[in-house]
Amino acid sequence: MKNLIGKKVILKPKEGRDVFDMFLVGKTATIESVEVDFENRTYLAVVLDDDEGKDLGFAHKIGHRFFFDTDEVEMCEE
Repeated sequence: MKNLIGKKVILKPKEGRDVFDMFLVGKTATIESVEVDFENRTYLAVVLDDDEGKDLGFAHKIGHRFFFDTDEVEMCEE
């Protein structure tokens, strides 16, 4: 999974997710990190490609990284 870091994805949050996540449908992002929680669930931390403060996301600052399940993103063609 660590080999996903730096890959471009299209965001496709599931229905019923947070309303803010729904505003991100179809946006492109870069996978910043792969995170695993205490229940051993894997999440992708992404930074939006069109975020003017994306350098803050890559610095792990709040408000510039978003978390998605692995099945809520589609890999972009290289």
